[in-house]
Amino acid sequence: MKVKNKILQAAFIFIAATIIFGCANTRHIKSDQPIDTANVKNMIDSQSFVFIPRYVNPMSGRKRYLSSGFEISISRDTIVSYLPFFGRGYIAPISPADVDFDFTSTKFTYTITPAKRGWNISIKPKDQRYLQELYFRIYDDASASLNITSIDRSSISYDGYITERKLYKEQKKQ
Repeated sequence: MKVKNKILQAAFIFIAATIIFGCANTRHIKSDQPIDTANVKNMIDSQSFVFIPRYVNPMSGRKRYLSSGFEISISRDTIVSYLPFFGRGYIAPISPADVDFDFTSTKFTYTITPAKRGWNISIKPKDQRYLQELYFRIYDDASASLNITSIDRSSISYDGYITERKLYKEQKKQ
């Protein structure tokens, strides 16, 4: 009986430690290029930046590192997204290509709220039927997180950084 209790205690401690360390805050991911606070604020105010995700955090499952090629580009008149989705879908997609968050939106609201060490940005696309909100948390050092809320899928978040659109386009060409 004592051995059984010790095994159960060890299993419980292992599971608790896994959950605690798996949920550690890794929001501050440095960008590849130094960006000052004034430049970050300028990108946010001008609605001209690219979010580059490094990690994806599905609601169920573990955090995953993302390879290059994923991004969401924000401008005053257009949002272009190429982001993967890992999680539960509540409605089956018509096409297998509809699984990821690959979309272009031209009708949306863009709301900025100052936060303690950065900014919160809420973007609500009006021309995407199942997409409710893109919620960015951007820090002074250009590290950022993105939480996507959808009607037909579980929520998902991404950790990464933002960069200027024109610099990103130049880097992509090389």
